[in-house]
Amino acid sequence: MLRGMTGFAHAKGCYKNVEINLEMRSLNHRFFECAAHLPEGLGVLEDMIKDEVRAKINRARLTVVLSINNLKPIVTVNYDLAQNYARALKNLNQKLKLENNITLSQVTAMQGILTVEKVEVTPEFTRFVKGLTHKALAKLLSIKDKEGEVLNNDVSKHIKTIQKESENISTLTKASIKEKAKRLTDDEYGVFLKSTDISEELTRINYHVKNFRAILSKAASGAKELDFVSQEIQREANTISAKAQDARVSSSVIKIKSAIDKIREQLQNAE
Repeated sequence: MLRGMTGFAHAKGCYKNVEINLEMRSLNHRFFECAAHLPEGLGVLEDMIKDEVRAKINRARLTVVLSINNLKPIVTVNYDLAQNYARALKNLNQKLKLENNITLSQVTAMQGILTVEKVEVTPEFTRFVKGLTHKALAKLLSIKDKEGEVLNNDVSKHIKTIQKESENISTLTKASIKEKAKRLTDDEYGVFLKSTDISEELTRINYHVKNFRAILSKAASGAKELDFVSQEIQREANTISAKAQDARVSSSVIKIKSAIDKIREQLQNAE
């Protein structure tokens, strides 16, 4: 079963007095790539988040955004530092003989006077964020699986076309051989059979079609593996096209190639 590459998922929860939001966006990409954007001080969680995502997703360009909304922020005042700032400002005022009085806003604007309590990265908090990551991943995978169903159905339709046209080529070839046998001399007929024999190519196409369907039916089929099989089918179709001396066979080959192009195009949207 194919899985799509695009999707968006969101998970949130409260940890003590803090609301944690985690968003995941997934876009098409040839390989696996994950970027995590975390608040200041939480960078130590980046590797954990990426590892959890990598364990579930084979390829895509993913962006994970973790944000924090402090519901009841605790503000602390550094009184000793504030007194030092005020004393320094008074001394500066006296030395420069300035008349401006020191205001509260001036003191509180100084670095380090007011601080908001930050979330501490404890093992408990790490487990909480990991749980949110799992929730967002589950939602994202559900969305990607739905996209995969659409891709699966479309690809299955095209592989069915390939099988149908392959069978049609086989039928046309047998009829052509019988017709040539009546019109050609033994020597001419022998040359004809040798130059136009596509039985091996048709056998390999049938094998690749069965293999393609077997891979597609797996719980987690890989787009890269299916793309390789598609290329093998195309290679056999090209050989048949080179050997074909029947316009109807050439028409079927064109349909096979068209189906392969559509399959490979869709596989670019799948993991």
